[in-house]
Amino acid sequence: MSAARVASRTGVRGLRRAGGLLLLAMAGACSFAPGPRLPGTVAELPAAYEAEAPPADTAHEPRDWWRAFDDATLDRLIETALVANLDLHEAVARLEELRHRYRIARAPLFPALTLDANGNRSSTPANTGLGSQFGGDDDAESPIPGLSFNFPDRFEFTTYSASLGFAYELDFWGRLRNESGAAVRDFLASRADAETVRLTVIASTISTYLEVVAARAQLAIAEDNVDLLRERAELTRERYQAGVTNTFELYAIRQQYRTAESNLPGLRTAVDDAEGRLALLVGRYAGRLEDLLPAALEPAVDTTPIPGGLPVSLLEDRPDVMAAFERVEAARRRVGARRAELLPTISFNGAVGRQAGAPEDLRFIDQWFSNLIGGLVAPIFQGGRLRANVGAAWAQYDQALIAYARTVLDAFRDVRTSLRRFENERERYAQVMEQVADARASLENQLERYQSGVGDYVEYLDARVNLNGAENTRVLAERGIGEARLAVHRALGGAWVAEDVEDIETSADETSEDPGGAASLPDRR
Repeated sequence: MSAARVASRTGVRGLRRAGGLLLLAMAGACSFAPGPRLPGTVAELPAAYEAEAPPADTAHEPRDWWRAFDDATLDRLIETALVANLDLHEAVARLEELRHRYRIARAPLFPALTLDANGNRSSTPANTGLGSQFGGDDDAESPIPGLSFNFPDRFEFTTYSASLGFAYELDFWGRLRNESGAAVRDFLASRADAETVRLTVIASTISTYLEVVAARAQLAIAEDNVDLLRERAELTRERYQAGVTNTFELYAIRQQYRTAESNLPGLRTAVDDAEGRLALLVGRYAGRLEDLLPAALEPAVDTTPIPGGLPVSLLEDRPDVMAAFERVEAARRRVGARRAELLPTISFNGAVGRQAGAPEDLRFIDQWFSNLIGGLVAPIFQGGRLRANVGAAWAQYDQALIAYARTVLDAFRDVRTSLRRFENERERYAQVMEQVADARASLENQLERYQSGVGDYVEYLDARVNLNGAENTRVLAERGIGEARLAVHRALGGAWVAEDVEDIETSADETSEDPGGAASLPDRR
């Protein structure tokens, strides 16, 4: 493991420990979120996948996994797609929206401060309002014996004030913390969704590239085949005119030639369509891939078996599994928030500032004022709305758990199927290569027979047509084994690389540290 990665992991561990201490410090208040739990189907996962290759100590490295295909052209295409793909840009924008929504959700955890500056001018008749209670006119008798009043016609007041106000809800029951925690989990789930989009873009680029390679090769083989069959049909016509062959062979060869020729437009369309979809993936207009897609494409065919004993815990790195898990945690915390709404709310409001009858008097320190209000509001009757909210939150939590279990089971099936598919494609490829070898040996034999004057040129052409058929099957087998290897990478969420056992144990220790107390897949490495 490189020093940079060791430092990165050490830093992550330190941040997690610091986050744990911060959460413990904030845990003085209550929280009504239920304890984390796993669906039974997830807890009963097997320890590892079966494979024919010998087991190997493995760890997961999801970054840059496509370089395992060892193709410089493919590397350039993927690097371009990661920068220019529009689906990725859209996913990043959605992630940015969720980041701001998280900040909105956590804002109530802190006091709200407001700065207020205003001037108030009031002018009312003396015989209205409070003035009317004291006989606010010149002819009225004083309500207090022995004391006379000289009321003005109007009451006029001018007040200027500048104050700093605050409002704060004491999160005694953990409602705000649970809402904030749910928003965090929503953000992490969306980040995993964005990683799913990234993985999909990479996989689609690889798959479409393999399709372009196969389509071009098939078109080249088909064009060569048409030339061979045209020559074969001409020779058969000459043989027919010479009385050497019959009409059945003549028309059969012509039919074979016409069929091969009629397949060319469809193959050209397939090439154009595949290249157009590849251009879209890298954010370009169709037909503008000359700098990324050279005329000669020869991707490497990797038949190396997948290491056996891959741990099932690799599923934790699949973005769809991570997203489902984070949504379980978000739903769990929302249960706590809804339960806390059944209890009284404690809040404080206040202000401190200066008030005077003239703006210049605000500078005097004795013109200060302050007020503080503490309140407790308890729900008594709301028609069952709050308890219905709790019930709905529990139902959403159960749905998230079920969705998580289904995601894990589907991911397990996906990996197992892709591993077996790869083994089957390896077997198929080996058989096809034997067919190609036999067809090539037959061609060489017919060429020697023709050059020595023993064989017929027509037989040599037939051998070349047979070799083209075998080569076409080889092209499809190469694409199949590439697609199968891609399916394994995609099912595992990236790549598998051998590392030191010490590094694997360090990674497992870091994974087990969860300051939020969230459940995770059992560490079966």
